[in-house]
Amino acid sequence: MSALPQLLDCKALQLELGVKRAAAEQIMRSLPVVQFDGLRKTYVRREHVRQLIESRTFGKDQVAA
Repeated sequence: MSALPQLLDCKALQLELGVKRAAAEQIMRSLPVVQFDGLRKTYVRREHVRQLIESRTFGKDQVAA
């Protein structure tokens, strides 16, 4: 059996990345969210956050598209 995905809410994302709430909310809007019936809170998968960071990391000789 594989491990369950690690989920992050906005507050956890904010703390882990050291960003402001607005930045954490923008990051969450750019990723697929996990939402459970009966709960208002949404989550993102840690792996999706990691993939987003990798895809938006550029070398000094590269230009962000």
